Amino acid sequence: MSESIPVIDTERLQLKGPKVEDFPAFAAMWARPELTREITGKPLTEEEAWTRLLRNAGLWPLVGYGYWHVFERNTDALVGQVGFADFHRNLTPSLREMPEIGWIISPDHQGKGYATEAARAAIRWGDANFSEKKKMCCIIGVENTPSICIAEKCGFSFIASAHYNGKAINVYHRPIAPHG
Repeated sequence: MSESIPVIDTERLQLKGPKVEDFPAFAAMWARPELTREITGKPLTEEEAWTRLLRNAGLWPLVGYGYWHVFERNTDALVGQVGFADFHRNLTPSLREMPEIGWIISPDHQGKGYATEAARAAIRWGDANFSEKKKMCCIIGVENTPSICIAEKCGFSFIASAHYNGKAINVYHRPIAPHG
């Protein structure tokens, strides 16, 4: 499956499609409370991490985009994930018809600029591949200052505050840059 998912190289990172072999490191990353606090609110069990891995891999053949696993190029260590989804969230303002970007970096690798580097690489891919879309979006917890800064560095603008799954979030949009 991951053979059809594009590999993206940046200066320090490599973005690759999810593989079963990644699962031990992936599950360990998602079991960290510091990582999941802003996303799920609790560490994931092995079963929940497996379901997330399957969901991430399943996006690509169904909608033509999805999540990449983010690896350090010099160590080949899994350090996070970045990508786009269409989760059909029941949210106002609606995110329908917009690829929703998300990113996470393992706590051991935060503070190195990896999230911004990976997000920018994914956005460049999105700009080149989402020509039929007008904008992309992201949602971020209102207290997640590091992710808010990353979104702003990547050209996202605040649209509205909302509530999703009992949490206060901000909704951000970014126009798809014309490719060519």
